[in-house]
Amino acid sequence: MIIDHDHGRVLDVLENREKATVLAYLKAAKASGLLAAVEEVTTDMWDAYVEASREAFGEGVAITIDRFHVMKNFQDGLTAARRELQRGLSAEAKTRLKGSRWWWVTNPENLREEDREPFARLRQEFPALGALWDQREGLRAIFEDRTLVTAEQGRKRLEGWMSEVRKLGLSALDKFCKTLTNWMGRIANYFGNRSSNGRTEGFNHGLRAILWRAWGMVNFKNFRLRVLDRFGRAKA
Repeated sequence: MIIDHDHGRVLDVLENREKATVLAYLKAAKASGLLAAVEEVTTDMWDAYVEASREAFGEGVAITIDRFHVMKNFQDGLTAARRELQRGLSAEAKTRLKGSRWWWVTNPENLREEDREPFARLRQEFPALGALWDQREGLRAIFEDRTLVTAEQGRKRLEGWMSEVRKLGLSALDKFCKTLTNWMGRIANYFGNRSSNGRTEGFNHGLRAILWRAWGMVNFKNFRLRVLDRFGRAKA
């Protein structure tokens, strides 16, 4: 799905996410003038999207990895790291942690009031898990820090965060740090313009709603036309 963030609309829906398909669309749209003035592309960590965007638009266009995909990737690593820690606990300790899974991956402001105190007790009782949660909040705080206004500032903060995370000695987080390092330049671009794919996720929900209402669609051409009819108009 190709989104025009400036005008809040879906430009097109492609049949697959292969590089050749994406590149052909981007080149044609640029040549037609539709995408001739692109200054920044936001995407998730999919090589085909990044490579196609770079080939179509050249080095002068910033490619930004969506911060929410970075956090989702970390959430997956956090869950794996939490399980890694819990494997070394006694059966009794595991019982005390039962039912707390979502507390560890939920933003504090979204916790129910009655869950706040017991979750705080668990973090004190299991300091290794508490330290893991602290690193989650540390990463989120970096992306929320409005004093970071350049890619270089963001990069330095993220690199400092990684040096602390590695001290935990958890293989699942080491894997995330490797991913973060590999994509660092494009992730750090976020701090320049604060661009994200949040609107894209909203459109994705809308596309799924079309499929739900139709009980699925096997004809891609008809599906594409429905999407463009519903979401292809520029916002006033």
